[in-house]
Amino acid sequence: MERMRSAVARLRRWGQLKADAAQNAPTTSTTADAADFLHDVLARFPYTDEARRWLSSAIAFEVHDLTSTRGGGFWIPDQNKVQLFTAQYEAAIHELAHAWWHTRRIAQEDALIAATIALSQETDPRYARTAHLAYGYIHGIPEQHWAGMLVERNDWEMYAGLASGMMADLRLVPPYVRTFYDGMYALLPDDAPSPAATAPHG
Repeated sequence: MERMRSAVARLRRWGQLKADAAQNAPTTSTTADAADFLHDVLARFPYTDEARRWLSSAIAFEVHDLTSTRGGGFWIPDQNKVQLFTAQYEAAIHELAHAWWHTRRIAQEDALIAATIALSQETDPRYARTAHLAYGYIHGIPEQHWAGMLVERNDWEMYAGLASGMMADLRLVPPYVRTFYDGMYALLPDDAPSPAATAPHG
């Protein structure tokens, strides 16, 4: 439950940062430095070759401060741009998932929501981490006065939230959720180390 509260708090903080940040805010990283960080993310986590190519060429990618890992960022659809506040892997995974899902979600919204509802009821201990997240997305957290995402049928935050919640590791979600991420992430062997565990930070 504490992990779910923490993840929800990050989502809400990112939402506030999105609301407060100007979309044309200057970045402190150079284009080359941001590209290097994107390459690091795509190489360190199990993105498919297709996703690596697409995310490296089809969208713009900017980072405000590569010296910090505090987190936060947003996807700007009308600029086709991911903009991160810092070089945090979790935030990068989250916002890149927004970019990937943006057009691919068309006609898949209800199916993704149904899969998230099913995940919120999942009892298999292998998926406990993401099941807790999904439960919050569907039912909210009353003590935090948060109604969750189902009330607004917010499939895009469900998608990105689960992506960063599993840190791109498909082993943490059941097959009926995995199918929505198959083109973006490769399924690791059962005995492979967790990418998040081997990363230098979150």
